[in-house]
Amino acid sequence: MQLNMRTAAFAAVALSTVSVANAGFVYSSANRTVEATVGATTDTASDSGFGTWFDSASVFATSSNALAQHGSQLSSTSMNFAGAAQASATAGGAANATSFAIIDFVSDMDQVVAFIVGLTSTGSGSGFNSVIVTLTDTTTSTVRLTASATAAFSGSLSLDSGHSYRLVIDADAGVQGTGDSLGQYNVAFSAPIPAPGAAALLGLAGVVACRRRQR
Repeated sequence: MQLNMRTAAFAAVALSTVSVANAGFVYSSANRTVEATVGATTDTASDSGFGTWFDSASVFATSSNALAQHGSQLSSTSMNFAGAAQASATAGGAANATSFAIIDFVSDMDQVVAFIVGLTSTGSGSGFNSVIVTLTDTTTSTVRLTASATAAFSGSLSLDSGHSYRLVIDADAGVQGTGDSLGQYNVAFSAPIPAPGAAALLGLAGVVACRRRQR
C-alpha cells in the first residue's frame, strides 16, 4: 500500500509538471536580420534560431554612413525586441539600413497576451524611412495587431489554441543625397504564466486520494 501511495503521488506531481510547462508560444521559424549598405559595400548578419540574439551591421564611408542593430529574446512565455536602422549622408552620398524580424509561432492554448509597442520614425533632408509591426493569424488570415511610423501604446489581445501566427517587425532607413534617417522599435509580448499553486494542488490531490484508498 505504501508503494502504491508513492507511485500515485509521483504520477500526480508529474502530471502537474506537464501542465505548468505548457508554453504560451511554440516557435516554428525565426528570421532576424540586420543589414547596412553604402554604395557597393554591404555588411549583414542574421539568425534563424530561437532564444536570445543580438548583432549589428555597419558601413562607414567618407560621405555616407549606415548602421543597423537588433536585439531580441524568444522564450515560451515572452517575446522582446529592440532594434534600429539609421542612415546619414553628406555631399550627395547614399546609404541604406534595415533591421527586421519575422517570427512564426503557434499558440498552444487559448490565452490573452499583453503587448507593448514603441516605434520611432524620423528623417531630415533626403532621408526616408519606415517602421512597421504586424501580427497576423495565418490560420484565418486575420491581422490581429498593426502599427507603423511613430507610435507608442500597450494593450492585450487573445490568441486561439492551435492557431499559427506570424509576427513581422521591420525598420528601414535610407538617404539619397544630404540628410539623416532613423527608424527604431521596442516591442514586447508577454503570455500568461500558469499559477504555481496549480501544481501544488494537483500534487496534494493525488496524496489525499491515495490516503483515502489506504483507509
